Amino acid sequence: MTSMLVAREGYQPAPIPTPPAELTSRITSFLFFESALLDDWDLNEWLSLFDDEGRYQVLPLQYLESSNPKNSLYLVSDDNTRLETRIRHLLEKSALAEVPRSRTRRIISNIRVLEHKSGIVRVKANFVIYQFRNLQSWEFVGETSYKLRERQGALKILERITRLDHESMASQRRISIIV
Repeated sequence: MTSMLVAREGYQPAPIPTPPAELTSRITSFLFFESALLDDWDLNEWLSLFDDEGRYQVLPLQYLESSNPKNSLYLVSDDNTRLETRIRHLLEKSALAEVPRSRTRRIISNIRVLEHKSGIVRVKANFVIYQFRNLQSWEFVGETSYKLRERQGALKILERITRLDHESMASQRRISIIV
């Protein structure tokens, strides 16, 4: 039995947004650089990628569109000040959740530039993070949405929102790394 896709009369497929190749290349390089900083545990340099107004959030696993940090328990909801505190804590030897420090490998894919106007670029990318520590390993899978600001030729993170695809964190045990 064969199947055939039949288009409705007058149907026009939506145009595929095609950002300039130079912008796509810059965004891809930026996300790969960010991933390398996190895998290398260069958290202070990673923090420097954020705009002064930057936010880092990890959505609740059972996220609803109506959720926001004021009425939902986000896994992480950091403004710039809170993010600096988080990074300082992770780098201290007293951060027992990361002693010895985990090794991670990140795979970033399906990078999509969604919008580019007024110096703001909205981007989405899929990821898999492999975490290794104490002869154990865990995987984190999801999507990150970015709002990037172009300033003086450089990109800065205004907003980094991670949505994990996991239904439960039971097999991952806890999040002790930046996802």
